[in-house]
Amino acid sequence: MDIINLNFEEPLTLFIAGQKIQLVAFKTPEAGNIKFGIDAPRTVQVHREEIYQAIKQKKGQND
Repeated sequence: MDIINLNFEEPLTLFIAGQKIQLVAFKTPEAGNIKFGIDAPRTVQVHREEIYQAIKQKKGQND
């Protein structure tokens, strides 16, 4: 695992399979919470882990 230190609102840019994906962390008014902005092409699906697992499980049931 790589650990990268960035300032809030500084983008982390990833290139995956030739696609550019940017992640940006934002502070929130609530103590200890942050929000993430994700900028990716529409062809790239972005889901939280539990949503991804539910989609994967549903696809498995349809096969």
